[in-house]
Amino acid sequence: MLEKPLVDRLIKQATRAPSSHNTQPWFFKIQDDRIQLHADRTRALPVNDPDDRELVISCGCALFNLRCAAASEGLGTTVIPFPDAHDNDVLADVVYSGEADNELAKLADAITKRRTYRKRFAEKSVSDDLLNALMMAAGVEGAWLEP
Repeated sequence: MLEKPLVDRLIKQATRAPSSHNTQPWFFKIQDDRIQLHADRTRALPVNDPDDRELVISCGCALFNLRCAAASEGLGTTVIPFPDAHDNDVLADVVYSGEADNELAKLADAITKRRTYRKRFAEKSVSDDLLNALMMAAGVEGAWLEP
């Protein structure tokens, strides 16, 4: 069982995640050997996001922050997606086990530095090397990036 101060730090970092329209549509339940991530449908935006796609993506950002924070604390994590077949709001169980992921740990410092930028980006192309690195990073997470 994780100690409460550690769990509090992990969840604080998780809740710094970006979310659609800053809705923060998540909540966490603490269990003995895991933290469970839930979608908070009371924060849904049915006009902007009728299928809750952005809501789930926002929760995914919180999940990623949680994993990075855990790694920075020396904790390995295993994510069990959709662990409750009868409750679609239970998005993931994060079980603490194994070795910490050093690559995720390196990203933890960025959690507090992330900011929303609403201005236009500079019109410059992204190098092939950077694009390939981003595509590989997405692949490691089981996702893809389409240039």
